[in-house]
Amino acid sequence: MRKRRPLWLFTLCLGLLLTGCAEKAETLQDKIPMVRVEGKLYYDTGEESPAASRSDTPDGEITASVEGTEIPTEDDQSNFGTGYPYQFGDGDTIEVQLNGRWMVFEQREGTGSQVRFGDRMVDASGLSEETLEWLDWYNSLPAEEQLKVSAIPSDLLTEAGIVETEDAEAPATSD
Repeated sequence: MRKRRPLWLFTLCLGLLLTGCAEKAETLQDKIPMVRVEGKLYYDTGEESPAASRSDTPDGEITASVEGTEIPTEDDQSNFGTGYPYQFGDGDTIEVQLNGRWMVFEQREGTGSQVRFGDRMVDASGLSEETLEWLDWYNSLPAEEQLKVSAIPSDLLTEAGIVETEDAEAPATSD
């Protein structure tokens, strides 16, 4: 019986290791929710529309869908499902009705290869491999543990738009 314990323990550790690798690959392949309308890609901002009034007639409807890991290539196509009405919003935005709420999607450049950081989606292309590994660890923590983290990689702060850095001349001091 004693000889089987190391094999059982090894199998368990190998399974946990492979599960962790699969989750990391999945995190890096997820695309931000997006929709293609009139040849433009609109990305989910995670924000609900503040519009107090709107037309009863939608400007269009999402009629086709691709997998969540893909980028829509046809008009009125999303990577999150079909049957959702949309209306054009202010500037380069559209508003898509999801679960009874009008959510804002904005037109912008990018590949859609994004990773989650808290309540934000951040372009993975602007992050180092070390930061992507850090994000994997951070996203695996419960919300209350995430709040206890005191250091965030600088490239993540910049990419997430939390902090913008620039070189500045330090004031001269005399002792």
